[in-house]
Amino acid sequence: MKDNVVFKGVYSALFSIYDKEMNVIVPSVRKLIDYNLKNGIRGFYVGGNTGECTVLPNKTRMQMLETVKENAGDAVIFAHIGAGHFDDTAELLEHANSVGVDAVASLPPSLTSYYKPEEIIEYYKYLAKHSKSPVMAYVTPVLTCDPIWFAKEIMKIENVIGIKLTIPNYYLFEKMKLVNNGNINLLNGPDECMLAGLIMGADGAIGTTYNLMPKTACNIYDNFIAGNIEAAKSHQHKLNRCIDILAGNSLSVWKSVLAIMDIDAGYTVAPGISPNAKEVNNIIKSLQKCGCTEEMVQ
Repeated sequence: MKDNVVFKGVYSALFSIYDKEMNVIVPSVRKLIDYNLKNGIRGFYVGGNTGECTVLPNKTRMQMLETVKENAGDAVIFAHIGAGHFDDTAELLEHANSVGVDAVASLPPSLTSYYKPEEIIEYYKYLAKHSKSPVMAYVTPVLTCDPIWFAKEIMKIENVIGIKLTIPNYYLFEKMKLVNNGNINLLNGPDECMLAGLIMGADGAIGTTYNLMPKTACNIYDNFIAGNIEAAKSHQHKLNRCIDILAGNSLSVWKSVLAIMDIDAGYTVAPGISPNAKEVNNIIKSLQKCGCTEEMVQ
């Protein structure tokens, strides 16, 4: 039996950076990739919720994937290809195959509550059959069926290797890791609970905050692996102070912090409203006050 636990470590759910014409700002993406890799990130989850998946045209999403592929070296690349319309998903999957990625991932179909559980499983069967790379499913609170049943069913599908689990219920997390006799690649979703996920069996983590504080995120993982739980907890606390400040804001606000690193965050498609200069300055001051910008300015 093949080992499904392929991906371990910390991966950034990469911001999509583009202009008003919906073209990717390549120098900005390159800078963000370099910053993340320099600070220990093992790869990138491209085009997910953090990457504004369902509100961006396929043109922009494909440009983002190509830009990451061209600039990330040997880093792991997950191509999230979930979209509002199935034909868009099929096109993004075909594009990911042509670019060459380490894994394909997808949220369940949009309007999940309108589909029967069996229909959601059929969706992942299609992806697995047509993907040249292993497939990672994605469980969030919008999933209407029992997550454990879902995990058991998708792990029966050839070429599906695991799940990004973004439900902060770590009893459920532990039960999920028991599926398929533990031969399931489970990646933690909630940034604020990375350490909890690792303790309950996660093989690694994918998160938004890791764009901004990759060194801190990797310190959580590395200290956990080394058995230094108190140190890992200290770094988790530091990451959470950043989340305290940014949680509940639109992605345009999260991306505005990139100004500290002299990265042009570009445009954010409607209905996102970009913060003005004063608002950005206040956010940065708050992050500086709790020590969250130290790695950003080195």
